[in-house]
Amino acid sequence: MRTVQTIRIGDEGQVGAARRAVHRFSAPLGFSEEELAELDIVVQEIGTNAARYATGGGCLHWTLAPGDAPGVELFYWDKGPGIYDLDRAVSDGVSTSGSLGGGLGAIRRLMDEFDLYSTVRGTTRQLTRSRRTTHGTALLGRKWTDSANPRHVAQAVETARRTGLWSRPRPREEVNGDAYFMSTAGDQKMFAVIDGLGHGSGAHAAAQVALDSLAQWQGEPLDEVLLAVHHALRATRGAVMGACVVDSERGAFYYAGVGNVDVRVFNSVEPIRPIPNNGTLGVRLSAIRLWQYRWTEGATIVISSDGLSASWDINSYPGLLAKSPQLLAGVLLRDYGRDSDDATVLVVR
Repeated sequence: MRTVQTIRIGDEGQVGAARRAVHRFSAPLGFSEEELAELDIVVQEIGTNAARYATGGGCLHWTLAPGDAPGVELFYWDKGPGIYDLDRAVSDGVSTSGSLGGGLGAIRRLMDEFDLYSTVRGTTRQLTRSRRTTHGTALLGRKWTDSANPRHVAQAVETARRTGLWSRPRPREEVNGDAYFMSTAGDQKMFAVIDGLGHGSGAHAAAQVALDSLAQWQGEPLDEVLLAVHHALRATRGAVMGACVVDSERGAFYYAGVGNVDVRVFNSVEPIRPIPNNGTLGVRLSAIRLWQYRWTEGATIVISSDGLSASWDINSYPGLLAKSPQLLAGVLLRDYGRDSDDATVLVVR
């Protein structure tokens, strides 16, 4: 599981700290001095905008870029007033902060991958009954070293085009009681989210046992897989889990789940909203129901633990489904993540 580092930027004094932290993280990856200077510019521009314009500041997150090629991923979000004209904002020469002059256009030019989503205060209120705020800006950027193997970079880009993932522990906890699993067996791909009961070390241990069991999957039906996980978890406090398999050869989607892990599928030819079984794997389990539907290429799957409030509505985010899966996962976690629990959002397209 990737480890994400985070810094909150509420004033211009914290911009330098963010720039130095990302620089220290990125230097051992093999970036040249010129590339590191470009990352410095990117973080400086993001941070200055956050300090000056984001109501209450924003959060900058950084981690390793996906795949085997050395690189860094930056993700920024805020709950500010939003950007009215995105096309103009990302044009070179347009300053969004009055600081560097290049604005978001410079960020897009200096990163290998760039995606941006913003909703303006007051434009989404009529689209949802939720009391949560859904306006603000989110930015995703990835940069690989010039020395990275081009084939590995291309593989990473393809993986990132199809999957997005955020998983973080409960605030102030050192370990994550949630986990996720992705694997391929022939024409089948499995995706799962596991939530160890409670949080902290006991939940983390249960989630790891579940992962070890899932690692043995070779294409067996999901009801058999969950039963095996149930037996493996008997010596732990238990966990809940939702798992799906996409079979591209048969054009089929399968789902089986136990406990409060939420799954939603968008842009499919038929409505897909399976219901998980009651119970806790490793503790109490009734007969497992295996749900089957037709699969549509290009559909989007969102699986989340209950650390993400289930009250979110995709209609509150016009255009977000067309964005990067990672951007979708991050915006949902920003707006609906619970501070009282571990939280995981897995998006598959």
